[in-house]
Amino acid sequence: MKKKLRGIMWKPGANGLGIGPKWLRRLLPYRKRFHEAALLHDVRYDKQGGRKERCKYDIAFLEDMVCYSTSTLQVSVAVVYFYAVRVFGWLFYRYNR
Repeated sequence: MKKKLRGIMWKPGANGLGIGPKWLRRLLPYRKRFHEAALLHDVRYDKQGGRKERCKYDIAFLEDMVCYSTSTLQVSVAVVYFYAVRVFGWLFYRYNR
């Protein structure tokens, strides 16, 4: 059953950091700082691939966010975002079918 659920929420295009309504996204810390990294991550998620590719894209997302960070707190938030995409990204990734 999980195989059928993988990627069910994938939609083409990049929407940046966060899912859900725009008002909810405004509450995310450092959303503007990590916006470019999130857009690039969305572009990568539009490419078809398997689990290994998704893992590579998620690690690249973390690396990009760390590059944009200027404090330890921002790096900590980047790690939280990384774990969020590792846990829930399977819903949004465009897997090979």
